[in-house]
This record gives sequence, structure tokens and C-alpha cells, in this order.
Amino acid sequence: MNARGVQEDILKVFHNHRHCFCNDDQVHSLGTHYILNNSSWYQGKEVVDFMETVGRHFRMGTMLSRHSVQSRLRSAEGMSLTEFTYQLFQAYDFYHLNQHYGCRIQLGGTDQLGNLMSGYEFIQKVTGQEVYGITIPLVTSTSGDKLGKSAGNAVWLDSKKTSPFELYQYFVRQPDSNMERYLKLFTFIPLLEIENLMDNHRKDPGKRLAQKRLAAEVTKLIHGKEGLVSAKKCTNALYQSSVAALETMSDKELQELFREAPFSEILLEPGTSVLDLCRKANAIPDGPTGYQIITNGGIWINHVREAKAEQVLVLGQHILSNGLSLLRVGKKNYYIVKWLNMAT
Repeated sequence: MNARGVQEDILKVFHNHRHCFCNDDQVHSLGTHYILNNSSWYQGKEVVDFMETVGRHFRMGTMLSRHSVQSRLRSAEGMSLTEFTYQLFQAYDFYHLNQHYGCRIQLGGTDQLGNLMSGYEFIQKVTGQEVYGITIPLVTSTSGDKLGKSAGNAVWLDSKKTSPFELYQYFVRQPDSNMERYLKLFTFIPLLEIENLMDNHRKDPGKRLAQKRLAAEVTKLIHGKEGLVSAKKCTNALYQSSVAALETMSDKELQELFREAPFSEILLEPGTSVLDLCRKANAIPDGPTGYQIITNGGIWINHVREAKAEQVLVLGQHILSNGLSLLRVGKKNYYIVKWLNMAT
């Protein structure tokens, strides 16, 4: 399941790049790409045979000298045999791709330098071919920590794990110090245009021009034009309290925006009041306490404070044209309501 999900995410990025960033001539110049699972060439291989044919080309001293190995050995957790031998398998993967697909360049994060070197040296010994490894700077948090699954702070391509809105906001919140580097790393904006963008950004950093452009470009690449539109709608709905933005959102988008918010489907009946809404959504306690929360001004419907408990819900005000209501109790407790039977 994980391998299939990764493949789907990568194919989606290629699709979005082709449709959002390329003209007709560029589409034809992209060439052919393959997404392969290395399990296909390890199936049927015996461990003893693999170690005899591949392992004999590696020297313990060289493997132990790798910076990644040294840092793991010095850590409190130490290093397992599985981790230590990983460089053999990554080296063989490079060799297999070289022999069957003519692959001569391997890319990886700077923390993968040792593994890239192992592949380079292995292919040199076995075939004599000239191959190359390219390292890419790691993306780090504002505190300098590595971003990734193992660090527990990953930003995912999968929209179920990181929604378009969350991805967009992640880049909008980046500090100015990361902007020029990230624009060059993560976007296809020409360098001269990046220079002009940064000049305009420095004139008024408060507008966050660079962050917004970066967020838009990355979100469009990962989630397409529809994902970017959704991310901007969510941003306007949450941070600008835009009722117009709320009206254009689907119940799915609202649930992605307010992931912790309970979702209710409620039958709309004539005379349904603000109090009825709050109780049916289980947003307030029963009895006088819940009633007082409303009359004391403790609830908002679609970003507007509502203090009249007996007020009958009004279409276009309490119930949006998309059949939804966003209810907030206090500062942070959101509830999403989808109204049924609106036609009657």
C-alpha cells in the first residue's frame, strides 16, 4: 500500500508539472520517466549469493568511515545491522538502474552522501563506467532540525496527511531568511524573476510576497490548480473571516480546514433556532448553562457573533448558500454542520 501510494503521489507531481508549468514544446522535451520498486529485482535473490557477489566489493573500513555511519554509532541508539548494510542495497539499486536503464546520475539529500559514494565506487569497480552522485541540501525547520518522517515533522505529498491548505500555510509561514533559497529549490521560476521578486519583497516584508508566491508555486505543483484554489479559499475563510470564501467551500474542504471539528448532518426544519443548532451539533451543554453561553455572546455562526438564542436561522446568514454552517463556541471550538432537506 505504501509503495503504491508513493507512486501515485509522484505521478501526480509529474502530471501537475506537465499541465501547470509546461508549454506544448516543453511537454515533448521531458522524455520518458519510470517509477520502479526495487523489490522487483530482489525477489528470488538469496542473501548468501547477494553477499558473495555484491558484498565482496565493499570494505568494512570504508563503510565504517562514512559520516552517516559514524554519527549513528556515536548516538545513544547506536546502529542496527539493517541500517549498516543499507548502503550495499542502495549501491546495488544504482547499479541495477545503470545496467538496465542507463541511469548514470543518482540524487539524494546531503545525508545520503555516503550511500551515493558507495554506489559510485561499486559501479566503478564492477563496470568501470563513469557515474555521478548529486547531493541536495536538506530542508530544515526554523530551528535547524531535519524535516522528515524519521524526525516526526514531515510535510507529505499525500493530501490525506498534509492537505493543500496545510502545505500552503507551511510555506507562507517560512521566515524571510529561507525565501531566496526555497524559491530556487522548490519552484521553476526563472532566476531573474526570483531576483525581482526578492527585491520587491525586501521593500515591504510585511506583505510576504515571496512567501505567498513560494506557497502558491509548490501547492500548484503538488496538488494542481484545484488544490491551490482550495488552499486559498481555506486561507481566506480562516484568517480573513471571509463569509464569501466559506460559501464557495465544500463540506470536505471545511473538514480539511478544521480537522478537529465535529461534523454533523442536521435536518433543516421550519423555525430552527440558534439554540436548536447549537444543541443538535452538541456544541453546548443542555439546560441553562448552554443557553447562557449563547446570550453571553459566546458563539459565532459563519464568523458572526450571535447572542440571540431564539433567533430563527436565516438562509444566507446562518445557513450559507452551499448548505453549510460553521459554528464556533469560544475561541477555538469549531463545529461543521451540513443541512439536509434545504429544498423544503
